[in-house]
Amino acid sequence: MSMPKKSILVCVAFAWGACAEVLEAHDDGFVSAHEIAIEATPSRVFEALVDEVDRWWDPAHSYSGDAANFSLDTVCGLCESVDAGSGLVRHMRVDVWRPGKSIVLAGGLGPLQRLGVAGSMSFDLEATATGTRVTYRYTVNGRNVGPWAEPVDRVQHGQLLRLKRFVETGSAVAE
Repeated sequence: MSMPKKSILVCVAFAWGACAEVLEAHDDGFVSAHEIAIEATPSRVFEALVDEVDRWWDPAHSYSGDAANFSLDTVCGLCESVDAGSGLVRHMRVDVWRPGKSIVLAGGLGPLQRLGVAGSMSFDLEATATGTRVTYRYTVNGRNVGPWAEPVDRVQHGQLLRLKRFVETGSAVAE
């Protein structure tokens, strides 16, 4: 059964200022986008995004159950150590690495990983008067992936909020 093409817009005007949107969802793919304001410089946000992924990543969205097993670099990409360090899960590879400006990752996260999807996830950082605007976009193409649009979008929005909290307060966990 073919899923109709649809657009969903969810903008949240809380103190953390975030806008999330499933721009497109259909049988063969989806596009989700988020924009979030973080009160820190683009270089600090980039540093936290890549060098401290283990401190803000939600361990509920991991194979090992421990965010301390995550790393993000240009060689491995977004990787997770599993099986007491004897194994490895490469979640995504790095296609673009521009410190303080942008990063583009390729692949499928979580349940998408075994579906053979083609995915491109980008984070663009722009300095603002109060910090950094992070513009996130995840484009996923593959067979029968449309139903995953909203759940993936929800998880990724949560991850971005954890990143924001971590950068601004030192803790990714909401109080």
